[in-house]
Amino acid sequence: MQESTKKRTREAGGSPNGEGRRRFLRHGLCASGLLLLGWRGLPTLAQDKPMLDPDAYQAKALDYVEEASNAADNPAYQAGRRCANCDFFTASSQACGLFPDYRVASDGWCSGWTASAS
Repeated sequence: MQESTKKRTREAGGSPNGEGRRRFLRHGLCASGLLLLGWRGLPTLAQDKPMLDPDAYQAKALDYVEEASNAADNPAYQAGRRCANCDFFTASSQACGLFPDYRVASDGWCSGWTASAS
């Protein structure tokens, strides 16, 4: 009975001892490692993005200003809040999760400001 199982496994293109599964896992591990290493290059790509224009539709929708102190008349603004201490902001690339196609000023502010977890 064992012999017929081995024969069917070989005929199906697999191996009786799970070699195909191990190969799949090994290749998957290598591929996921390469993907993770590839993420390190994303900040470089973000540097190529243009700065957000405060007059752009997206910026106006969230009351974005390049200098946080210029938002003092906005009821949502509180002193000390700026892009640099927002949870959506990544300092190394000046990227903002709210404006994914642009970079933003670290001294800027918008009504989407959220306290940083750190």
